[in-house]
Amino acid sequence: MLDKKILDFIVCPKCKGELKLEDKFLVCYNCQLKYPIKNDIPILLIEEAQNLNENTKKEV
Repeated sequence: MLDKKILDFIVCPKCKGELKLEDKFLVCYNCQLKYPIKNDIPILLIEEAQNLNENTKKEV
């Protein structure tokens, strides 16, 4: 499981806003994007982000 203390140090790579831990994603409500967490490693690549309202990858 991802250590919640890491959220004090990482931010959204797109807007530098706060990320919230939800299920298997780090969510940025400013950008309406969610970043996947795979094998307890957050994948903070904008190209891998998904729109909050969709199950597909966001077009950058």
